[in-house]
Formats: sequence, structure tokens, C-alpha cells
Amino acid sequence: MPPSRSDGNRSLVVFAAAALLLFLLLRVPSHPDEFTLGQLAHWPLEIPLALLLLLVLPRRAAIVFRSLLIAGLLLLVLLRLADLGSRLAFGRAFSPLAEWHLIGQGWSLVANAAGLGEALAVLAVVAAVLVVTTLLLYRGLGRADRFAAPTRRWMGRAMLVLLMLGGVAWSVPRAGGPDLGVRADVVAEFATRIDRTRRAVEDQTRFAAELAADPVPSRPPPSFAGLAGRDVIVLFVESYGRSWLDAPRFADESTRTLRGLGRTLDAAGLAVTSGWVDSPIRGGRSWLAQATLASGMTLSDQARFDRLVTSDRRSLHTLFGAAGWRTAVVLPIVDGEWHEGAWYRPDHFLDGPALGYRGEDFGYVPMPDQYTLAAFERALRMPQAQPLFATIGLLGSHAPWTPLALPVPWDSVGDGHVFDGSHRVGGALSWSDPEPVRNMYGRSLTLTLERVGEYLARHAGDALVLIVGDHQPADVIAGWAPNAHVPMHVVSRDRELLAGFSPAGFVDGTIPDAGAPALPMAGIREWLGTAFETSGPPPGRTAAPIVQSP
Repeated sequence: MPPSRSDGNRSLVVFAAAALLLFLLLRVPSHPDEFTLGQLAHWPLEIPLALLLLLVLPRRAAIVFRSLLIAGLLLLVLLRLADLGSRLAFGRAFSPLAEWHLIGQGWSLVANAAGLGEALAVLAVVAAVLVVTTLLLYRGLGRADRFAAPTRRWMGRAMLVLLMLGGVAWSVPRAGGPDLGVRADVVAEFATRIDRTRRAVEDQTRFAAELAADPVPSRPPPSFAGLAGRDVIVLFVESYGRSWLDAPRFADESTRTLRGLGRTLDAAGLAVTSGWVDSPIRGGRSWLAQATLASGMTLSDQARFDRLVTSDRRSLHTLFGAAGWRTAVVLPIVDGEWHEGAWYRPDHFLDGPALGYRGEDFGYVPMPDQYTLAAFERALRMPQAQPLFATIGLLGSHAPWTPLALPVPWDSVGDGHVFDGSHRVGGALSWSDPEPVRNMYGRSLTLTLERVGEYLARHAGDALVLIVGDHQPADVIAGWAPNAHVPMHVVSRDRELLAGFSPAGFVDGTIPDAGAPALPMAGIREWLGTAFETSGPPPGRTAAPIVQSP
């Protein structure tokens, strides 16, 4: 029985609604700057082409085409949303080859920031939207099968006319004319993504060659004679980026905090020199920065990191261990298997459980930096026959920057019971209102650097201490900075040890020279592995290449 007029009209409405949904999905942006009316006003030339094929193909072929069309469209939308999230968090497009693990990291951050129940609710809504969208598209576009032959003919002709007119409008700006707002970029976008994946594979080949070319000699291995008998401690300060010093929003606060840090160190007889380091990342993925420093390799993505930790490249911990130092890694964020430990090869690894914290957590941050430093001192730096090389990840300034730990007397830290909920500030924050988020970010760095200064004043001894930011903060704090620079402060009682850093643009005090060059983070391993081979660092020697700040 031929369809009735009312059935035909209803099918036309449903088919048109599905076409509109197709249009909206094709306009989903992949970059924050594309949230404009102009983006929505662009018309995809692929739509009349897809609708024409649905109208003219035989039924079975049309079903196959419809399924492939919807699958490809949803894949494209998911990739664009992944790009959008990655650009907001890290200032770069998402790389499927290297960064699938970030889905888990993002889930953990959202669950801690918003709460597990809220995060599960959002996940359920997203899943429901995907299922409903798939069903609406499949059933709506499938209404083409119900059209009577005359309807299919006139609609097919209409789509053909639209396709021809759109093709002309698309070609006008390429001939030097005005932009008429027609786009035909879906195939090109998939081609670009495939090419990006190809280049990522090629990068792995280059990286393998770089792994084999170690500038730190293996025969003889470094002895670090200039540091003999001293502990060497690297403190990674989370989200401590140059924008905290440069952005007018934070300039007064950062200057006040760093000058206070300088006064604390000076009163304890400690000297400090400061400069810039070029991090391989922005916005997150701290483990890449930490492994970059330890390996001397620029780890800008997870694929490089995964290749590194299966290689025989020697970490800084391995180099110091071979020279007679005890070695340690302290990562309070870790609670479970630490697989990359097989590459780092430290003598001691203190994760969250091993640090023995008995207080309340601080959302995403499992324990205060004050406790981490106190527990590290207690567990590893009591008088020992061997010097210690250690890297420590401090989390107090990690997003979402609430709640923050307030200080307690150092002698009261104990097993952390004192942090029972009474020594904290800050409640839930909405990133849709960025100003409170920025306030808490700035305060978090002040609190962390104050605790670091107090710890060093009490316990630095004769150690050489590197205080280094891991990466610039996320875009919400001060926009994406023009570089990935982070501050580094080198602290010691022996000013001679600090003199070797001046050729890299480091200056006395806690505030780096704004116009100084930036030492690549990957160059610090080579610096330590070659510049301290004598009883004193040779003045004027730079073991690592220097990158000029913009």
C-alpha cells in the first residue's frame, strides 16, 4: 500500500529534522576560538551530497551508507570534542595515538573536583545523548525509504541543485572572490588527522634515534665530583609557570611571595639563583616534565614517554646511583602500581601509602606539601653515610585548587592527624566563574613556596636543591602564555655551586630575569652530568643548549 499523504508529510518533517541534526553535528567546533555565530553560519557541502546519496541509492546500499555516515560523523564529533578538551587543558590538539590515557586522568580530576556522583551523572547524560543522537539520525535519515517515487525524484533534484550551487559558492573564494560561507572540509579534516597520526609514527622513529645518542658519557660515567657528599634534591612545584610571574593579575602576589622566600632562605644562610626552564608541556601531564628532566629527552607526549620507559636510557637516578648516591622518588599522587619505576630505578620509592599520611585529603590532592616534605625528611634524610639524590612531586598547587592546606607548626606535623579538616580553606569552585579559581591558584603557589622555604631553612643542610615548576597552568588562569617557560630556583649554602648557572641566564635571588634565556628542561640532566665533574663547577661552562625567551 502506498504511503498516505499524512505519512509522507510526517516522513518529510522527520527527515528534515535529521538533516538539521546532521548540520549541527558537523558544526561542532574543535577549538575554543570557534564558538562564534560565524562558525554556525558556515554550511557544509557534504550535507546535500549525503542526502542525495540516501535518496538515489538502492535500499540495501542506502542502509549501509547511512550506517557508515552516522559512524563516521559520531567519530568526527568525538575527535573534535577531544581536541576541544585537550586545547582547553593543554593548549594542543588531542593525539589518539599517544593520549588515550588522558581520558582516565581527566575522569579522576573531574571526579575529585565535582564529586563522584556528579561525574557519574555527567557521564550518564553524555552516554544517553550519544545513544539518542545515533537513533535519531538512523531512524530520521531512514525515512528516505518511505518517500514515494515522485517525492524522491523532486528531492533528489533539489539536493543536486543545492550541491551544484554550493560547489560554485565553495569555489568563489578560491578564485579570489568573497567567502560565501560554504565549506567542504570533512574529507580534508580526516586526511589531516591521518597525516597527524603518520607524523606521530615518524616522530617515534626519530625519538628512537635520539634515545641512542646520549650526551652524558657512559665511559667513564659521571662522578659528580663537584657535588661529593651533598644531597641533591629536585622539588617539582605543580602548575608553577611563568604566567604567575608575568601576568599583571598575579604580578604583585608572585613578587611578594618570591621576595618572602628569598628572605627566609637568606636568614638561614642559604644562597639562591633563579632562571627560566623550557618545559615540554603546558596545562598538565606532570609526569612528562619530570621524566624529561630525568632522561634528558623532550617528552611532549605519552608515546615518547612510553618508548622511553622501555629503553635502556639512564635516568638521573641511575647516574647518581652509579656514582655512589642513594636515590629516591617521592610521588604522593601515586596509589598503586608505578610501572615506570623499572626505568627510573630508584633505591627508594615513596608513594601516597608509603608516606603514611593519616589526615584528611584535600580533594584531588591526597596530602599537604608540608606533610610530604616532613615525611620525606623523616624517612630518607636522617643522618646517612651516603648522600641522597631525590625528586619530589609537590601537589598543593594542583588543579582544581580547592581546598588548600593551611600551615601548622612543623613540630606538630607528625603522621598528619593534625590535618583533620580544620587547617584548610576553600570550597567547591565553578570554572565558569574564573576569578575565584584564579584567586585560589595564586594562593596555592604562595602556600607551597612558603612551606618549601620553611623546610629548606630547617633542613637544607649542605644540599643542592632545585625548585622547578613542571608546567604552565591551564588556560583558565591567565590564557595560554606565548611560551612554556617555568621558573627554577637553585639553592645551596655554597655560592660556588650556584656560579655555574649564571651562563644560562640565572641571576642571584628568587626572581628570574624577565629577558633571560630559558634552559631546556631536557638539558638539566646533561648539565648535572657534566658541569659538576670537578671539585667546583667551571665558570662559563654550559653543558646544555640555550633557547632564547621570546
